This record gives sequence, structure tokens and C-alpha cells, in this order.
Amino acid sequence: MGKAVNKMKVGLEDIIQSIYLLPQEVLEDVLAQFQHLEYPKNYFLLKPGKPCKHLWFMTNGAVRYFYTNDQGKEMNTWFSLDTQIITDAPSLVNQTLAQESIQLIEDSEIHAIEYTSIQTLLQKHHSFALWYIKLVEMHYIAQIEDRLSDLQFLDATQRYQKLLNLYPDITNRISLGNIASYLNITQETLSRIRSGKL
Repeated sequence: MGKAVNKMKVGLEDIIQSIYLLPQEVLEDVLAQFQHLEYPKNYFLLKPGKPCKHLWFMTNGAVRYFYTNDQGKEMNTWFSLDTQIITDAPSLVNQTLAQESIQLIEDSEIHAIEYTSIQTLLQKHHSFALWYIKLVEMHYIAQIEDRLSDLQFLDATQRYQKLLNLYPDITNRISLGNIASYLNITQETLSRIRSGKL
């Protein structure tokens, strides 16, 4: 058991340090603020109408971000797989009500840090403040701009190919219905793309 926990801690440390390198003493303070959690498939990390109170670092698993449109249809906007950071950035940064749901689509191992702990660390450590700015730039601005650009300039086949490049095993882990929703196409269109008929 001890070895598994130690391995997971290394995973969390790697994710943190890949954003912006923190000095060892700051890193240790940051790591101490995280809570290790395991949740089952279909668990909701966040639902609309509540402010996002956590930043989650996933070491194993998969989540989808989605909203429900006026017709009552769920529309996927993003996926995160394995060693990725999960949050509703606008809601977390501004402490406004979330508009999307974040739901696990696999049993997942996650490390969570609370918004209040982030605020304390920001006041204590200049290097953590630089880390946080980098995080927001990488995972909020880039994610939003990338998504808008894809919808505007890439056709459905190109968007699907880009998703496969990002997550080569995604079709083994996420339903084709969820992938089609993310690509903003029907499942039938996705089937045609996958069979090379489009």
C-alpha cells in the first residue's frame, strides 16, 4: 500500500512541477494542501449553479465537461484523461456560479486542493503566484481559445483527428455518443468519419 501511495504522490508532484518549477520548500507546502480522493464512474465533481471550490489534479481516470441545452440535450465541451488538471476556471477564479457539469466517466483517482487553500498559498509564496498565473494561461485561456478556433476553422473530420492526436485511445474509453457531442456532430456522422466515408 505504501508504494502505491508514494507513486501517486510522485504523479501529483510531476503535474505541479510541469506547470512552473516551484522551490522544494514551496512545493512541500503546496503538496500538504492536497487531499487524495477516489471516486466512481458517473460521480459529479461539479454541477451548474454552484461555485467551483476546488482545483483537481487527476492522476488516473477520465472526466467530461458538459452543459444541457435548451432542448434538454447534453452537450460535451471538453474531456480530461489521466494526468490532467480539472476545474471550471471562470467559476474558480471569479467564484461565480458554474454553468457546466464536470462528471467522471471512469473510476478516477484525484488530488484536490480547495480554493481557500489556493488563496492562502498565493499570499504566502511569490513563486506559487507565478505558478498560478501560468496555470490559468495554460488551462483556461489556451483551452477556450483552442476550442473556439477549432469550431471556427476545422471541419468535423479535422476536429476528430485532432482529438485522436491528443488522446490516441479515446475511443476505447469514451462513448462515441459523447465524442460526437463534443465534436458537435451526430453519431451517424462520426461513424462515417471513422469508416473513412466522409
